[in-house]
Amino acid sequence: MQGYRKLTTACCAAVLALGLAACGGGGSDDDTAMVCPAGQIGTYPDCMDPPTTYETAKAKIEAATTAADAQAAYDEVKDDVSATEGEMLQAAVDARIMAIDMAARAGMQQAALMTAAGMIDTSDLSTQALVDAARTAIAGLRQAIADAADVDDTSMYQTMLDNAVDAVDMAQGGIDTDTRRGNQMTALSDASDDLQAALAALSGVTPTQALLDAANNALTALNTAITGGADLTDDEKAPYQHEADNAAAPIRTAQNAFDDAEEDAEDTRLAEMAVTASRLRAGIGDTPLLATARSAAYGTGDNANDIAVTIDGGTPVNLSEDEDNPPGDLNGWTGMRFTAEPDGAEGTYEAVVYSYVGEPTVTEGQAFNVAYTANITDGVLAVTDVTDYQEQVASSSFDQSAGTKTFPLPDPNPQGASRINISGSFHGVPGNYICTPGTDQTCASTLAAEGFILGFTGTGTGGTWTFTPTNPETKLMDTSAPDNEYASYGWWLHKSEDGMTFTASAFAVNKGAVAAASGITALQGTATYVGGAAGKYALSSTTGGTNDAGHFTAKATLEADFGEDTVSGTIDNFMGADGEARKWSVELMASTVSDIGVIAGDPDTAGDTAAQNTVWTIDGTAGDAAGQWSGTLYENDATSGVPQVATGTFSSQFGREGRMVGAFGANEE
Repeated sequence: MQGYRKLTTACCAAVLALGLAACGGGGSDDDTAMVCPAGQIGTYPDCMDPPTTYETAKAKIEAATTAADAQAAYDEVKDDVSATEGEMLQAAVDARIMAIDMAARAGMQQAALMTAAGMIDTSDLSTQALVDAARTAIAGLRQAIADAADVDDTSMYQTMLDNAVDAVDMAQGGIDTDTRRGNQMTALSDASDDLQAALAALSGVTPTQALLDAANNALTALNTAITGGADLTDDEKAPYQHEADNAAAPIRTAQNAFDDAEEDAEDTRLAEMAVTASRLRAGIGDTPLLATARSAAYGTGDNANDIAVTIDGGTPVNLSEDEDNPPGDLNGWTGMRFTAEPDGAEGTYEAVVYSYVGEPTVTEGQAFNVAYTANITDGVLAVTDVTDYQEQVASSSFDQSAGTKTFPLPDPNPQGASRINISGSFHGVPGNYICTPGTDQTCASTLAAEGFILGFTGTGTGGTWTFTPTNPETKLMDTSAPDNEYASYGWWLHKSEDGMTFTASAFAVNKGAVAAASGITALQGTATYVGGAAGKYALSSTTGGTNDAGHFTAKATLEADFGEDTVSGTIDNFMGADGEARKWSVELMASTVSDIGVIAGDPDTAGDTAAQNTVWTIDGTAGDAAGQWSGTLYENDATSGVPQVATGTFSSQFGREGRMVGAFGANEE
C-alpha cells in the first residue's frame, strides 16, 4: 500500500475540486487528515480496490453450490464483460460444474463404501453359510473400493477389506479341514462296510471269480481310503488298517480254493475233451465222405425243407430246422440249424447248413390305373376283398404280428370325422387307405397268410375300405420271393443214445434244380471264388498232446485256371468250437475240373477222376498229403460264361492225431 500523507484544509478543498476521494477526517490538531491512496475507496486504514464486474461474477461462480447457480452467475454479466473475460467466466462455470459433480459422486461413493463395509460381519464364521455370506460382502466392498474413483482416501476401507479376507480365509481353512475329515471318515466307513459284505459273500461258498473280484476291489478301496485320510490321525485310521490287514488272509484262502477248483475244472474239461476228441476222431473216420457209408441231402415231398441223413445205408432220418438256435450267416451264405431226436434208441442228430439263397427281385408292372381299370371308380379302388388283395395291402399302420388291429374314430371328435385315413401302398403304389366304419363303428385290419385283410374282423364288418393312389399312373411293383433253388453245404453229427458213439460227415447239396456249369473247357483265363467253410474236427492224443474237438467255421478260397482246367484252394481263418481262432490252414491240392464243372482228378494223370488230397497245417507245421476234396461249379454267368458258384467237401488228417471233415461254398468275385 502506498504511504499516506497529511493534507491541509486548503489542500483538501483542491483535492475535492479534482473529484478525488475525500480527505481523511479529524484526529489532527493541525487541521490535517489521513486519506486512502489514489484509486482506493473506503476510509483509512481499510482502504481497498473496488471489485470489477468480472471479479464479482467469478467470485459468485466459485461460490455456487449447484450447476444452475454457477451458470446463472455468468449469464448475469455476460453482456457486461469483454469476450475474453466471458470465455474465462464460462471456463470457470464448467470447472465449477465438474467440481460440483465430482463432489456429488464422491459423496455417493463414500456412502457406498460405508454401506459395503457395514455388510461385512466376521464375528461368527463357524459355518460354511456364514463364510459364504462374508465372502459375498467382501466382494461387495472390493467392488465399492474399485468404484470409489472420486474419493480421495479409501485406505481405511482397504484395511477393513484385508482384515476381513484374512478372517474368512482362516475360517474357511478350518471348515475345509473339518469337511475333508468328515469325507475321509465316511470313505473309510463305506469302504469298510463294502469289504465286510464282500468277505461275508465269500464265506461258506465255493468262490467264484466275481466274488473274488468284489473282495479284492473292496480291499483295494479300503486301502485307498486309508491312504487318502490325510487329515485323520493315525489313531483314527488304525482300526481300518487292522481290518484291511486281517482281510488279506480270507481272500487269499478263497483265491487258493478258487484256483484249486479251476484247476480241477480244467482237469475235468481236459479229460472230457480227451474223451470227446477220441470219440469224434473215430466218428469222423479215415473216409468220412464215402457216399455209401454216410450222406445227407434235402428231403422229399412233405419233408422237402428238411435235411435227410443216411448212415451205413440205413433209413434216412429227417432233421427239421431249429429256428430258435440259428448258427448265423457265413460269408454271405444263410445259416440254418437242423436237429432230430428220433423215437427209440437212435440217439440225436444235428446238422448245420449254409445256403446261397438269392435276394428277392422287384419287377415293374403296368400302371395302377391300367392294371385295375375294371375295379376303379373315380380313381378309387375298393379293397374290401378277403381273397384277392390281401398280399397287395401294406402300411406302417398295419403292424400287428398276429390277429386284428382296430382303428377308432377320433375321440373327442370336434371336426365330426366319419372316416379313417391311413397312408400306405397297394401293389407297391403309394397312396391312402380310407375306411368308413360299419354298423359296429369299427375299422379293422387282420393279419393274413400273405399280407392283410381289410374290413374283416371275424365279427362285424370292420368298415368299408378303399385305396386312392397318389398318382394313378405309378407302375405296380411286384417283389418275388427269394430263390427257392440254391446251392448248400454243411456238416452233420449223430450221437448214439448212450453218447458213446459219434458219426460225422459233411456234404454239399442243392435245393432244387441249380443250373450246372457248362463249357468249362472252352473258357480261358482265371477266376477266384471266395466264401466260407464249416465242419467237424478232432485232435486226439493219448501221449500228452493236444485234445481239441468240435465244429469249426473258416474262409474258403478257390482259384480256377480255365486255361489249364484246374482248380486249387485254401481253407483258412479257422475258428474253433470255443470261438477262438486256430492257426490252421488246409490246402486243397490242384484238381482237374470237367467241362460241366466237376472238380476231381489229378491234373498230372490223364483220365484220373479220383478226389485229390489235402494238406493240413497247424502252427506252421504241415502234415502229410492225405484226405480228399472235391467240388462242383454252377450257374454260368449269362455274359461272361464263367460259373458263379462253387461248392464241395473235404477231409484232412494231421498225423495220427488230427482228423477233419468239412464242406465249403463260395461265389465268384
